[in-house]
Amino acid sequence: MVDPQSQAPPEQRPHISRWWYVALALALFAAALLSTSGLVFDPVAQSLWAGNGDSIGIAEAAERSELGDVVGWWTGPWIQGRMYYRPLSSMLFYVEGQLFSTDFRSYCIVSWLAGAVNVVLLALLGASLARGTRGVKLAVGALTGVLFLLARHPEICQGLDCEPARAARVTWGMMPWWPVQTDIFSLMFATLSLLLLDRWLLGGGRRRLIGAAGAFVAALLFKEMALCIPLMVPLLVLYRRRAAVAPVTGLFVGIGVVFYVIRTLAAPEASGLEWAGMRTLSAFAYYFVNSFWTSVMAGTWDAILTPLGLVMLVLVMLWRRIEWVWIVFAVPLWLLLAGQVFAGNFAQYTVLGPWVRMLPGLVLFAGLALLVLIRDRGVSPALVVAAAAACIPVLNRIGPHYWYWPLAFYAMLNASLLERLWEVATQRNAALLAPLFSAKPGGDGDQSDVLEAADADSQPPAPASDGAIEEGNAQP
Repeated sequence: MVDPQSQAPPEQRPHISRWWYVALALALFAAALLSTSGLVFDPVAQSLWAGNGDSIGIAEAAERSELGDVVGWWTGPWIQGRMYYRPLSSMLFYVEGQLFSTDFRSYCIVSWLAGAVNVVLLALLGASLARGTRGVKLAVGALTGVLFLLARHPEICQGLDCEPARAARVTWGMMPWWPVQTDIFSLMFATLSLLLLDRWLLGGGRRRLIGAAGAFVAALLFKEMALCIPLMVPLLVLYRRRAAVAPVTGLFVGIGVVFYVIRTLAAPEASGLEWAGMRTLSAFAYYFVNSFWTSVMAGTWDAILTPLGLVMLVLVMLWRRIEWVWIVFAVPLWLLLAGQVFAGNFAQYTVLGPWVRMLPGLVLFAGLALLVLIRDRGVSPALVVAAAAACIPVLNRIGPHYWYWPLAFYAMLNASLLERLWEVATQRNAALLAPLFSAKPGGDGDQSDVLEAADADSQPPAPASDGAIEEGNAQP
C-alpha cells in the first residue's frame, strides 16, 4: 500500500521541525565534550605536556608582550619565532597568557570547547550539502559529526622514516597540547565560511556571502592551512549554481593571493610548500589514503586488498550482466579466498575485527566506484576534491595534529558516500541505477534519456528566495 503522504506535493508533505537542527547541534556538542575530555582533566597527561617547549615559549612570550608587540604581530611574524604569520592566533595566545599565565589546563579547556564547536559546524555543513528531505540532511549531518569524532590518525603518524607513535582519535589526542589551537580555530572559521557560502548559494542574502568571505579571512589569519579552501570552492559552488562559479572562486582566490603576499612580506622566513618529487607524491598518498597506508606499512594487506577485490568483482559481474543471485554467491567465496591468501586464514571474515578494519576501505572504494558509474554530479565528487585539497598544506609537515584538517573533510566525504550508497541500496532514486542495471546491454541509445535524468536528479533544486523554504533544501 502506498503512503499517501509520499504522493503529496512537496509543499503538503510534513516537515521535520527546524528545532531538530538545534537538538542535533546540542547532542553533538555534548558528545564531543564527553568523548574528548579525558586528557584535558587527566593530571598525568597535563603534567607530561606542561614541559613542552612550545607551550612554555608561547605562554612566556604572551606574559611579557606589550602593546607594540601586539601591533607587530599584524605587520610581522607571530608570537613565537619568525616562522609564521598568524596574527589572530597570536592575539588568542596573548589573551590566554594574560588570563591563565602558565595554568595550561585552562588553555586546554579553551581547545576542548572550540573542538566541540568544530564538530557541530562540520555536522551542519554536511547537512547543508546533503540532498533529499530534511530528515536525510539531519542523518548525514549527524553521521559527519560522529565520523569526525571517531576518526583516528594512522599508527605511523610521525612519518615513514620515524618511530611509530600511538594511534589515537585525532579530536581526543590533540587536547593536551594547546598550541594546536591554530589548527582548531582555523578549521572553525573555514568550516563556517563554507557553511555560509552554501547557505548563500541556496538563496540567502548578500550578508551570508560577505560573512563567508570574512570567515575565510579569519581562518587564514589563524593559520595558513586555510589556503586550501579556494581549491574546494569551485566544485562546491558548481554543485549549487553554475553561474556563480567564476565570481565566487575569483573572490576566494583573490583573498588567498592577497593573504599570501602579505604573509611573504611580513614573515619572509615563513615556510611554505616545496616540491620534492616522489617524496611529495608519497606524502600526499600518506595523508589522503590515511588508514589504508597504515595497513600497508603494518603488513595487514587484507584490510585493503579484500575490499578492493570485492568491489572489482561486483563491478565486473554487473558489467557482464550476471544475475544478482550469482553475485550474492560469489561474495562469500571471495571473502574466504581473500582471508586465506592475504591473511593466511580462510575464516578471517567470520569474526567482527577484520570486518571493522575492512569497512573504511569498502565504503571508500565502493563509494568512489559508484560515483563514476552513475556519473555523479552532486556533492560527493566535490568532497573528494575537498578532502584531497585539505592534504596539500601538510605535505611537508609531520605530527598527529596535522591530521585534524584532512580527517575533518574525510568525515564529510565518508558521510556523503554512505548516503549515496544508501540511496542505491534502498533504490530511493531509480534513475541513479540506470547505468548499473540497464535491461538491454546493446541499448546505448535507449539509455541516453535515462542517464540525462540521472544527471539532472543529482543536481540540487534552483536557489530558493530569501523567504521561501524548499523541500530538501530548507534552511537550518
